[in-house]
Amino acid sequence: MPSSVDSEWVSSPATPEKQEMGFEGEQALSGEQTERKGSTLGAYLNLVCVVVGTGSLSLPRTFAQSGWISILLVIVCGLMGAFTGVLIIKCVNHMEPGRERSFNQIGQAAFMTVGRVVIFVLQAIFVVGVVGDYIILSGQSFQQIVSAHGHDIGEVAWKCICASIMWLACLSVKRMSETMVLSVLGFGTSLTAVAIGAAQSLITPYNEDTAGANSHHRATHDAAIGGGVAIALATISFSFCAVVVMPAVEASMRKPKRWNMVVGSAMGTVTVVYLIVGIIVYYAFGDQTKSPFFDNLPQNDAVAAARILIALHVLFAAPIIGASFALEVELALGITVERLGKLKELGSRVALRTVLFGAIMGVALGIPYFGDVMSLVGAFSTSLLLCVVPVVCYLRIRGWRQLGWPMRILCIAVAAIGIYACVLGAKGAIEDLRADIANDK
Repeated sequence: MPSSVDSEWVSSPATPEKQEMGFEGEQALSGEQTERKGSTLGAYLNLVCVVVGTGSLSLPRTFAQSGWISILLVIVCGLMGAFTGVLIIKCVNHMEPGRERSFNQIGQAAFMTVGRVVIFVLQAIFVVGVVGDYIILSGQSFQQIVSAHGHDIGEVAWKCICASIMWLACLSVKRMSETMVLSVLGFGTSLTAVAIGAAQSLITPYNEDTAGANSHHRATHDAAIGGGVAIALATISFSFCAVVVMPAVEASMRKPKRWNMVVGSAMGTVTVVYLIVGIIVYYAFGDQTKSPFFDNLPQNDAVAAARILIALHVLFAAPIIGASFALEVELALGITVERLGKLKELGSRVALRTVLFGAIMGVALGIPYFGDVMSLVGAFSTSLLLCVVPVVCYLRIRGWRQLGWPMRILCIAVAAIGIYACVLGAKGAIEDLRADIANDK
């Protein structure tokens, strides 16, 4: 039995026990359903692009909710994101030969059909919530910018335009290795927008002279606010949840043995960006920090440019999330060139992704209080997908008795944090939903 955490991360050849169970060694690649043409850099950019932009906008508010202790929470969530990202791929590498390298197949390998269905539902909730939020955010951003210059076609029209652009970009992706351009553009626009926002926060911090009519006291800062830690933890975990795209991204890499380095570097980059923007914005605006923090800033040309860049970022990031989910569904349904031929595969892919984006668009525009509802389901899906599902599936597939006690304790701790964020984060989202409903009455 291994006696240290480190030994759990060392690849080893297949043992007779693993062979009897149908497992291959850690170095083997099960279920090669896609060509491995993606670069290491492309995989890194994919992971960063999926989470860093909009996460940076909402994360400073968590500092106002929980105080400076959010610095620790961000670091912890970054470490958990890297840890569970490695676990997910170890689960894939431990599956029986021939299985697809996909997230829902991990559930199938661990808990049969029940596990596959549960993970698929959590994935669907996450994709609908995130892409729906991206449609709303981009539509609102473009509407605000254009209407400020005297042109107004309506917010719904802008949301439909943005959803159409995301849909077209998603249609063009046949494998995750083809998302390099989207990732580069999303990475560049998000970091530039965040840099502008952080600089503007330092230039025009909160004070009673600039706060306007809503000012009631000077901005304050707290070391820790106990009542806000849970909701802050749920929000921060959402900002690190790239786990849904990880199996597809890894399956596209030419050099999959570099996965640990890729996921560690990506989560490290996101952590640093979140800490920089969170510390600067909270220092500037204290308990008056809003979400998105652009609402704290003066509406000048620099901030308008940052809003445009963030809107562009979500146009680039949403197709990556949508494509990763669609690829898993298409593989499960047998929508491949080898099985259907080029024309039928193209037609089936267009039809499925059109239905997917149509459904997301309908949900985003049709559900009242969409943001609050998605915060509620997101509290469940995100915390479970980031912290609980990878750990539980790994323990099931790898085997509890095959792990040393340090690794067991680490897995239990990560899962416990996820459950804590899930339960109390959902409670906070329900309270917000009730408050918004009451305010509209």
